[in-house]
Amino acid sequence: MKHTILVACALLALATATYAQATTPRQVIQQIRQAYAKVRTLKATVQVKTGNERYVSSVQFVRPRQFRIQVTQNGKPVATFVSDGTTFTQYFARDNRYTQEQLTDDPSVGQPLNFIGFASLAIVPQIGEILEDYAHQHFSKVQAKGTQKVGTVPCRVVELTGRGGTMTLFLGQKDGLVYRMTHKMAYGETSEELTTALQVNVPIQQAAFAFKPPANAKKEEPRHQAERDDTPSLKGQEAPDFTLTDMEGNEVSLSSLRGKVVFLDFWATWCPPCKASLPHTQALSQHEKAQSGDLVVLAVNAREELDKVKKFMQDNSYTFRVLMDKEGAVLNAYKVQGIPTFVLIDREGKIAWVQVGFAPGSEKQMEEAVRQALGQ
Repeated sequence: MKHTILVACALLALATATYAQATTPRQVIQQIRQAYAKVRTLKATVQVKTGNERYVSSVQFVRPRQFRIQVTQNGKPVATFVSDGTTFTQYFARDNRYTQEQLTDDPSVGQPLNFIGFASLAIVPQIGEILEDYAHQHFSKVQAKGTQKVGTVPCRVVELTGRGGTMTLFLGQKDGLVYRMTHKMAYGETSEELTTALQVNVPIQQAAFAFKPPANAKKEEPRHQAERDDTPSLKGQEAPDFTLTDMEGNEVSLSSLRGKVVFLDFWATWCPPCKASLPHTQALSQHEKAQSGDLVVLAVNAREELDKVKKFMQDNSYTFRVLMDKEGAVLNAYKVQGIPTFVLIDREGKIAWVQVGFAPGSEKQMEEAVRQALGQ
């Protein structure tokens, strides 16, 4: 599961920016979004590294809903994701199995966009909203650092700095697209992205979006909600009890909170969508009902070291209570497959609401779920 969580967060660990008279990180992201909005077709190889995870993906895309993404790790196939505009196929090489289902209105169904960095902005422009919010929250200064080639492509080099660390961006002088990015976070971890063989607005044959199953591949039916083995499948059930310690070493047991509304935020410091959501978790922790004790906000950290988490909290001036799930026992009990994952537990100890991931507007859903649980 740790592998899945790392993957789940790999995409948004790549927040970046362009520069052309942009004076704020928000403006920089807006310019990147404009650059990718001009992309009608795209072919590229994308190398993504975050933490100890390294992936290489080949991507082909035709606006608005056709794509093929083939992912390898250490030279070995991991997965293939294909959309022909109507049908979405996920193939997993390790198990030699695949599923097919009707493509929903959201072309990011499944995990494909987690592997292709900023190429995903062409496929799902809304991701730019998340990156824009992330840059606004975590960077305060934009500096132009001259020009440099990435391979044979002349790029402008832009540096963003702030409480989120230092992010260095290499943006094509002609197209404004992201060719390389390095992000050294405030607590020392680094994520990287490198895009090579990038071609935009070139013809791509329709055959690229047809899926041919490998020999002996097993076709499985997509699991419906009731059959899923993930956090949303727990909705309506008794919340698994747990006992964890907070950053000060104090024990917290869920069973001791019966009668209160409990908001759980499963997160990690290295996860950009988590970081984009944390200001809203902080706001919930300051809610009048949280101050009175009727609402309990607990941020369950996913398998990180205490010193790293403490520094992150101090650097960002967060005061919500963090529980350390160093072994991942609670993540497993709640079937967490990606972070952030939010779980709301009602006064009777049942799971009333679950949300996986964070995007613009998600905070309104969080607030509404808490309001209903509190009976307001």
